[in-house]
Amino acid sequence: MVFSKGDGDIDLGTDNWNVADGYTKIKILKQLIFLDRFDTISQFGTEDMGEDIQYDDNTIKRRRVEALQRFHSTLKQLLGNVGFALKSADQGKIKAFQGRLATVDEFMVKVFKTSEDKISHAQLFDIEEKLFAKILEILQDIKDKINTPLNNANLIFRASEEIDLDKIMDGIVEGG
Repeated sequence: MVFSKGDGDIDLGTDNWNVADGYTKIKILKQLIFLDRFDTISQFGTEDMGEDIQYDDNTIKRRRVEALQRFHSTLKQLLGNVGFALKSADQGKIKAFQGRLATVDEFMVKVFKTSEDKISHAQLFDIEEKLFAKILEILQDIKDKINTPLNNANLIFRASEEIDLDKIMDGIVEGG
């Protein structure tokens, strides 16, 4: 398709606009990276060893809970971002993961509580560790299992990384 614009022509090409590469990097790969990050922070309160010395116990607990909340939210986003691209055989798995995440929703607010120290009036932040650990385990399980449906849809690894040079050359010779 060529548009004439006064002194020069602008060739817009005939290819469809395709955002698949950008979509997979931003809406899938980025989320997968965040999941690992939030998993680590949920467990330790920081991402790197030695980083925890700069935080007090309350802050570490708050960071762990926020990371768990983000872990949960990011998993929901990822499942929403990929559902349409997955093979029909994997759709049931995604629905099951979404159901598990919906069940976790009601317990997210119960994983922590705040109180006030009666003497110093400082805000205290406590984690219900047993519940926290169970939720983290569920989120980790979903995170680990989501890779198979993503890979089945060729969203992680392509079906074939081999390049058929003969096929490419035939296409060029035939004008394609």
